[in-house]
Amino acid sequence: MTKPSYWMLADTELPISKDLAFQSSFVSHFKHGLLFNQSLMISDAQAVNSANFRQLIQTDDNFKELISSKLLSIAVRHTNPNQSPSRLTDVRNAFLREKKQNLPIDYFVRDDDLDFLNENCTLTPYTYKDLRESYTNNIFELFNSEKAKEHFAPDAHKIILERLFIERERDKGLGRVFMQKNLEQDLAGIGQSNIWQEYKDVIIQFSDAPYVTGLPKVLSSNPIYSPLHKNSFDLAFPKKASVQIPREKIAISTDLHLSTYEKALEKLTIEDILFLRQTRAFKTYIRYVTGGVTEEADFNNAIDSLIAYQTEIDQYIVRKHLGKATGKNSKLSRYLEPILKMTQEAGVFSFGLTLTDIASSGALTISNMFANGAIDLVKSRNAVKMQREHHKLITELSANDTAKKIRAEKLTSGEFNETIYSSVSIE
Repeated sequence: MTKPSYWMLADTELPISKDLAFQSSFVSHFKHGLLFNQSLMISDAQAVNSANFRQLIQTDDNFKELISSKLLSIAVRHTNPNQSPSRLTDVRNAFLREKKQNLPIDYFVRDDDLDFLNENCTLTPYTYKDLRESYTNNIFELFNSEKAKEHFAPDAHKIILERLFIERERDKGLGRVFMQKNLEQDLAGIGQSNIWQEYKDVIIQFSDAPYVTGLPKVLSSNPIYSPLHKNSFDLAFPKKASVQIPREKIAISTDLHLSTYEKALEKLTIEDILFLRQTRAFKTYIRYVTGGVTEEADFNNAIDSLIAYQTEIDQYIVRKHLGKATGKNSKLSRYLEPILKMTQEAGVFSFGLTLTDIASSGALTISNMFANGAIDLVKSRNAVKMQREHHKLITELSANDTAKKIRAEKLTSGEFNETIYSSVSIE
């Protein structure tokens, strides 16, 4: 069974998750995620503390219909593998004691929506021990990496590694509190305050990356992440591409004006989404993006399947929600920008769908940005095999009536195996 995609747009630090002004965009992004993935996963912290997610479950019956065990999983902490995971109300109570709530107190202390999620979602257990071990291992991996050697002077680098080793032995692991707070005092205690003063920003940046990517790694789930997470994924998955083959843009003819796309996604009902997920186009697309490619023909077929499925969605929206298509003289085009990448350890492929037309301006973007959740498991250099590391899909949308817009932007890293498309940057 295909693992769910870890939907990081519910991250409680993202404006699209915590700012109620972006609730409509949150709905569109969530429905887009269901249209292009077998299922989604969020964390217990996100389920409890995402302002838009909680309020939608509490107030919007149409959104509530999207919640089912087949479509949404929640990663829930537990202390004993032989016991059931914690209930979300227990997680909420812990947040309440720590004064970490993002919602008004009247919404935050409600039980009915959290009980509903407990009963209607697949619960995937994880333990603090698993996260701590993963965090500790990734910290040492990162601080021993070539990237770290580029940032730290040799003497400072040696001292930091020594302090990390001592703390790991003392506390049976490392935590973000030590990395971002207590390390300063630890260095001061040995007369090395200057190291913290000089390298504080780098240390915090490096210690954030394993934290942000922790749950997707522990659960081996492909994360769909925002540009605000990009730096963490660059650091946590530092694989360089040995081969990178950009392709010419492929034009896709469509009857759907981009200015209607976000609103149309928001209008889609659970019946609409389930219908589209039953189409042959969806099933073919899912087979390619989850199965990987082994040769050039497979890569081209994967692109074709994406085009076919996006066209199916466009036509359905026009037929069901717009009433009629645009005229022949206003035929629009969208552009697919495929790219094939390979690394020395394992082959990868990715493709991004950039949708643009002349009539559209001030566009919004809906994106899928994948990093391979199983990337740490691919250690063997015995053979170069093609394997999916990233699937990236972006769809540009015109801005809604509000003054705030989500900026469409393509961010490319030439050094790492990444091409990221912005979806939640606010301007």
